[in-house]
Amino acid sequence: MNQQNKSLTTNLEEIVNTLAETGDLPIEILHKIVFCSILKAGLLLYPASMQHKQELNKLIQTIPASYRGLVTGKLYLRALKLIKSFEKMIKDKYRAALLKEANLQYIQNYLRRSLGKVDKVAVLDCASIPEMVTFAAKFKSLNRHPIILTEVFLNPIGVTRFLTQQLRIFNQRTALSGYAQLLRETLNAKQHYKTSLIDLTVHEHGVSIERFLNSLNMQALFETIKDLTGLDSILITHDHGYDIVANDYGLYVIHGYKGECPINFSKIALFLAIS
Repeated sequence: MNQQNKSLTTNLEEIVNTLAETGDLPIEILHKIVFCSILKAGLLLYPASMQHKQELNKLIQTIPASYRGLVTGKLYLRALKLIKSFEKMIKDKYRAALLKEANLQYIQNYLRRSLGKVDKVAVLDCASIPEMVTFAAKFKSLNRHPIILTEVFLNPIGVTRFLTQQLRIFNQRTALSGYAQLLRETLNAKQHYKTSLIDLTVHEHGVSIERFLNSLNMQALFETIKDLTGLDSILITHDHGYDIVANDYGLYVIHGYKGECPINFSKIALFLAIS
């Protein structure tokens, strides 16, 4: 087990456990709490302007007052650790595992070894760390057993085609549905599901963080996954995440951003197993 991967996974688990302690909060509020906590941490580590901090603070004010302390307290501190471990993992040019974790053949073998079999597979185009930990926390609050796997899929350019172009060697369609089918076959699952809801929200409403959060229907997405899962086991994953960019226009969500930004999660995809 690579120490950097273990550190990242530990930080993610701490965030999930902290979120799960909030009880049965509506998922939109839960998601906004983790989104703002991570972004606040990212802005601290990035040379953000007063304009960017004010934009985030305005968003934080829309969180119920009794939960705002998480964004500046325990969850914020855990988010700082998360981003630092993520940046170290991504930027370490000497890390030999970088190449293998960007290779679907390695990922396929790893999932087969780690999970063996699951009942269902869900692939969420452009889901990112805030969504994945929110889903994990919500399932945990429903007395399910979420596990964020240690290995990740690394997507150096943060776009779908980096993954889908690799599907040719598996004789799968070079589309995200082909990836879902590959994972289904790899894990002997009986059903797979793929959605582009988050990706469409990023492209259609990614002008600002406020519009992104208001447009993303997390409740509908979670209910779909929960209904698909039932009492079965499921693997939830994605092709890449998204970035949160800070510039003269404010804070906005995009993926595949090539410059420096407060949150650069488009380069990573997690694997969340629910049993």
